[in-house]
Amino acid sequence: MSQYLTEELAKIGIDDEAIVEYCAGLLSDTTMDDDEKREAVTGYLEAVVDTDVTAIITKELELTSAKTADLKAAADQLLRDKLSEAHTRERAEFQRDMQAATREERHLTLDERKRREAFLKKYGYGTLEVVEKNGETEIVYRETNDTVRSEGNDNAKIVADKERASRENAKVAHQKKVEREKELLEQDRARKDKEKRRTMKKEKRRM
Repeated sequence: MSQYLTEELAKIGIDDEAIVEYCAGLLSDTTMDDDEKREAVTGYLEAVVDTDVTAIITKELELTSAKTADLKAAADQLLRDKLSEAHTRERAEFQRDMQAATREERHLTLDERKRREAFLKKYGYGTLEVVEKNGETEIVYRETNDTVRSEGNDNAKIVADKERASRENAKVAHQKKVEREKELLEQDRARKDKEKRRTMKKEKRRM
């Protein structure tokens, strides 16, 4: 409840908390404009006291409006800060993904490279290559017409190509992981089967 409204109404003899709360509720009603609020509250209060309260109510509306504007500005700033933080995180994650994709590209076997390039060509993505440039390793996207565009170019098409490269490298990395886990599982199963057969042979000898 507004301290200003409480104090000003008390000065003219209105110190009933229920009346003050009722007036505060009317003044904060979002379904009415300021003129409607002013008319409703002044009409109500002037029926209680023989005093012109227009100036008090007008001032209260101004204070409320300023407070609302401050709250909205703070909320907008908070939203902008959160969006900025989210954008920064996304950029950092994208950079990490690209670095991981570059590392993964270096470790692909020749057979894996061929399979991936065949997939990319099939769907019109062109091919990707890892090249050394200015002492640094970077991914280069090569169109089917052999037009090379490096990661350093700053336009929307290249960004899209990088994102696509990252996704494709991630797919390859995931497939390698799945195949490796499958291989380990098969090895473990074979080991257990071998151990089981060995145990069965020992039991037969005892019999």
